[in-house]
Amino acid sequence: MSTPASETSAEARSLLTVQRRVGAIGFFAVIIHGVFGLIGAAHVIDGQGRHSDATLLLVMSGVFGLVTFAGVRLILGRSLWSPFWIVLSLLPTVVAFIVI
Repeated sequence: MSTPASETSAEARSLLTVQRRVGAIGFFAVIIHGVFGLIGAAHVIDGQGRHSDATLLLVMSGVFGLVTFAGVRLILGRSLWSPFWIVLSLLPTVVAFIVI
C-alpha cells in the first residue's frame, strides 16, 4: 500500500523539524559550557585582584552567549532578530557583572 505524496512530504518536513531541534539542543548543551566556564574563570581571576582581566572574560562570555544564540537560531532556521532571545542570551553575563 503506497502513501500519497502529500503525506510523505509532511513526514519529511516533520522529520526535518525534529532533526533541527535535536541539533539545536545539542549545540546549545555543548557551547553553553563555554559561557559558564568564562564566567567561572572571571570569578576566580577577580578573586586574585585582576579586575580588568575578569571584566574582559565577562565580555567574552557575552560574545559566547550571542554566538550561542545565533547558532541555535541558524540551526532552527529562524530569523536572527529576536529581542527577547538576545536579552535572554546575555542574561548570564549581566548577572555575572552584577555579582562579580
